[in-house]
Amino acid sequence: MKEKIGLLATARKKSHGPAPVTDFYKSSLFIKSLHYARQAYDRFYFYNARDGLLFPDKIMEPYDVSIRTFPQPEKVEWGKRVIHMLNDYEDLDSVSLFLHGGRIYRNYLEPELNRLGIAFTVPLEGMSIGKQLQWYDEHTLLSER
Repeated sequence: MKEKIGLLATARKKSHGPAPVTDFYKSSLFIKSLHYARQAYDRFYFYNARDGLLFPDKIMEPYDVSIRTFPQPEKVEWGKRVIHMLNDYEDLDSVSLFLHGGRIYRNYLEPELNRLGIAFTVPLEGMSIGKQLQWYDEHTLLSER
């Protein structure tokens, strides 16, 4: 059976001081996705606009960067960079990859995965924020919440 790898979005709401990725981002959606990832995936990573790929224990400093402000070519390059960084750590042809996060980011991650012929699943495709929160509640063990 293939190992399951999660690639998760971060959040706009952040800590005011340094903290590991898993403690730095503060939104309900981020926290619920983190709890789900801990139970569902063999390994998981995060992505943000500033750094690209992030390991869960990376120490983050406050920042104010959004992919929304990037020119189109920079968004495309960002997506390529995230996927190539991930491919440096995971053999993406031999794992099951699950993408979590909004369309604003996935619009630039998915084309690169498709270009490379890497299969992936978007478990919360098309769901509103409210439905995503509900989905995480329904799919996460109570002990993880």
